Amino acid sequence: MAKKTSSEDFSDFETELQRLGSIVERLEEGNAPLDVMLKLYEEGTVLTTKLSEILKQAELKVRTLSKVHEELATFETTPFEEEN
Repeated sequence: MAKKTSSEDFSDFETELQRLGSIVERLEEGNAPLDVMLKLYEEGTVLTTKLSEILKQAELKVRTLSKVHEELATFETTPFEEEN
């Protein structure tokens, strides 16, 4: 079962993405000791999984909102009749 993503997770997305970017840069430099690089790689894979889940939840939310919007746009309303 997928973990429910909170709005806090959405707000953390940018911070986590920046952290992942700095990890990638550090790994690409290749000048850290092997044990540090392995820890960075592990952290990066955890972040990648977390960010992927946040994006999936955001996509689901957008699809749901789009479907609701489409239904509302096609919803036929009964004209309002004033009582005299």
